[in-house]
Amino acid sequence: MKKILLLICIIGLFTPATLHAQDRANVFRHGKLDNGLTYYVRHTSMQPGKADFYLVQNVGALMEEDNQNGLAHFLEHMAFNGSESFKEGIPNFLKRRGVTRFNAQTGQDETVYYMTAIPTNDTKLLDSCLLVMKDWSGFLLLKPDEIDKERGVIREERRIRRNLGARLKEQSDPLVFNNSKYATRNVIGSEKIINNFTPEELRAYYNDFYRPDLQAVIVVGDIDAAKIETEIQHLFNPIPKRKNPKPRLVYEIPDNSEPFYTKVFDKEMTESSITLLKRVRQTPPASLKEMMKENLINLFYNQIVEKYLQKYIETQDPAFVQTMVGFSGLVRNYDRWNIHVQAYPHKERQALKDLMEELERIHRYRINNKEVKEQITAYLSRLDETEKNKDKFPNEVYVQMYQNNFLEGKPITSIEEDISLSREILLKITAKDIQDWIASWNNNSKNWVFMMQGNDPDYDFPTKEEIVNIMQAAKDVEATTATEEIKAVPLLDYEVEGGKIVKTKPIRMLNAEEWTLTNGCKVYYKFCDQNGIKVSLLGESSGGMSLLPAENLPSASALSTLAMYSGLYKHDVQMMQEILKGYHVQPNITLGETFEGVSGVCDNNEMEMLLQIIYLLFEHPRFDQNDFEKFVYLNRLQAENTPRTVNDTIAEQMQKLRVKDSPRLWKQDAKFYDAMNYDKMVSIYHDRFQDASDFTFYLVGNIQREEAQKLVAKYLGAIPSIHRIEKAVQHDLRKEGSITETITANIPDNKYMTNIEFTNTLKLKPVEDLAMDVIRFVLSNRYQDIIREDEGGAYGVNVAASYTAYPKHTQAIAINFQSNTEQGDRMRAIIHEQIDKLVAEGVSEEDVEDMVLMMKKGRTNMLANRGNAHWQEALRYYAETGKDIDSPVMFEQPIEKLNAKIVHEVAKKFFTTAECVDIVVRSK
Repeated sequence: MKKILLLICIIGLFTPATLHAQDRANVFRHGKLDNGLTYYVRHTSMQPGKADFYLVQNVGALMEEDNQNGLAHFLEHMAFNGSESFKEGIPNFLKRRGVTRFNAQTGQDETVYYMTAIPTNDTKLLDSCLLVMKDWSGFLLLKPDEIDKERGVIREERRIRRNLGARLKEQSDPLVFNNSKYATRNVIGSEKIINNFTPEELRAYYNDFYRPDLQAVIVVGDIDAAKIETEIQHLFNPIPKRKNPKPRLVYEIPDNSEPFYTKVFDKEMTESSITLLKRVRQTPPASLKEMMKENLINLFYNQIVEKYLQKYIETQDPAFVQTMVGFSGLVRNYDRWNIHVQAYPHKERQALKDLMEELERIHRYRINNKEVKEQITAYLSRLDETEKNKDKFPNEVYVQMYQNNFLEGKPITSIEEDISLSREILLKITAKDIQDWIASWNNNSKNWVFMMQGNDPDYDFPTKEEIVNIMQAAKDVEATTATEEIKAVPLLDYEVEGGKIVKTKPIRMLNAEEWTLTNGCKVYYKFCDQNGIKVSLLGESSGGMSLLPAENLPSASALSTLAMYSGLYKHDVQMMQEILKGYHVQPNITLGETFEGVSGVCDNNEMEMLLQIIYLLFEHPRFDQNDFEKFVYLNRLQAENTPRTVNDTIAEQMQKLRVKDSPRLWKQDAKFYDAMNYDKMVSIYHDRFQDASDFTFYLVGNIQREEAQKLVAKYLGAIPSIHRIEKAVQHDLRKEGSITETITANIPDNKYMTNIEFTNTLKLKPVEDLAMDVIRFVLSNRYQDIIREDEGGAYGVNVAASYTAYPKHTQAIAINFQSNTEQGDRMRAIIHEQIDKLVAEGVSEEDVEDMVLMMKKGRTNMLANRGNAHWQEALRYYAETGKDIDSPVMFEQPIEKLNAKIVHEVAKKFFTTAECVDIVVRSK
């Protein structure tokens, strides 16, 4: 939750800490009731017709007594199981009104409940959402029978969370948090307590800490702020102020004077690595200005370190494969300096020496006024963007700001004040400021934790003493010879002889156009300003790796990684970084199984740079054999030294069950990398990216038609063509027929993981396609009620439905869940029983009406927020079918015909003729 001072840090542009009273009263209302409850209400227009409701509790797992370990999270679950005003449960009420986005999350210091995307044209629903938050705040029923049913759900959630990351964290947390309460409260809690606590113990926590002085109500969206404020006062003011409340303690982490050292092992780890973590206690800033300055310094530091470590890896030959270094938040009131390194096998000591010495050089020599000025210039550019778009922040940004103010006391400012203050601060930040900031937390040997992570307990990691000596010796490192300053040159050093647009075809149904260029290339264009100044370009050609012989697939697989790894045209990667400094251009190139493609995103004033890059990717790609050989060497080394895990065994068995044997299926082992050939890779690239006439481009975004035409003709029109026609080869390696199989493996925690997929190729009408969504909805609700709520056999059951009509009719329903080995077989049987029941009995009209309501609301929201990605897909669909993907024929007309009878008929047709792949992976 730390350091959300600037919206820039959240959304890439700019973020004020929170909002100040200088905002107009009808826009922002903020106050505290007599009983201590805090509220924030803000009107926004970025998401018209929608509002978000949050109840923030300044309490979490740290407030639990030893006999309550896990009850903060358990209570969060119970908040959805019945309350004073919603006896049958809040989810039932919300779903019947088309509200599907609601949830809660429990942390160590706070618990947050929320309902989002609430339609604001329904005043009764708005009032009801406030009532929901009131009930969450202190009016839960907490019935003993509901508590007992929820125990199973929590047990299964705990089982899901017990993954590799959780197991490693359990080993390291006692040292990271120095055996403080942060180390003993992992939120999910103790299984013994979950199984045996009494309702009275849960109510004790609830009564102690769910009280107005520890709560904040936040409402942000397209609402009347003054009216919502009045409703909050009316609803929450009568709640009495708690007398003699239990103190809400703030928990600290004791210092450790000497480094802690631990070896963290798990048999599922696939590589060895070292993490050095320094815990840093935050110092409360003296003012808003000081806080903003520190955050900017932190941001610049992380960016400078990342930049120069990347340059070090590219230009030197360090003993490590990868590294991540940064300064960030740890928990409330604490930060961490994190140094992570993955070395070449058995090179950990040298890798750590290389890294620590380079970090010392960065701290001493690379953080200079020239570098800081570059950081400031780039940031000021983003600040200008923010000022232009200050009225377009999504609701989530304001919600986060208000949470920070309530939970951590971050100052309240307006956006305008924050922009102005940021500019003032940026004018005065120097390299010395950053170096002084580093010295403020990197000036002693306290609070270090050294973590060795791997698969083999006998692996020869450096000892604590060796690490301390390496770190100490690095402080004496001398400056390396200064590298020659690189000055950017133009990307292109010659005039491109472009083509022309020889044919323009309006696409009225999409308010778009189709352009044909002199080289045969086709471009579909659509203006869209939904994403601000962003422009998206996608170019695709059919073929891909499907046209290559099996022996060339290893060489081809390196293309997507190495296509721009060595730079472009005459420019190596460092020069390309200089050329693109200050740009927001994000080019990409892909060689897929059935297509080859180029793509990119940029600001509208950067479109020429993006198109120049695309042009050069066709005309003058740049490859370097040394880079290729390094890539092959590193991957082969990793393949040879990665220990085999149970996940490998499971993946092999799953492939054996579902996929035919084929020479096209390469296992990524040493043989795979031995088969890679540099000349073949380059030859494949030139073959796949040589024919503009076989490419179709989709250009969408905030760029005017005339400008787009000029740039497209010049650069895409200049790409040569050989006018070949290619189609991808469909190598269908999927085994046909239904499969039922159980795979047993050495998986910890008594797990039972079920994946069931039904597939079919029925020729369905649009109304029947929509019926598939109702089937998914009904099954999901039934599994929620039976498997989760009644049986306590799973934390949740995921049901997904998909259907397509082009290029061929396909439908699928996938069901997956995780249970335990004692209940798993029964839960698996319930999945099939409910499908059989659906096929036999159908669904109710009420089920259909509920789903239709949600589908209509979702459709309205989608149509109102169609951005670049949507229109790009719409243009692709039109290019392939000649149809409008958003046509009323696809939704508005068939949805009115949808009823229970049609759903029943589709369910019978689909399930009785579908292939079913039913695979369980379970612990031995």
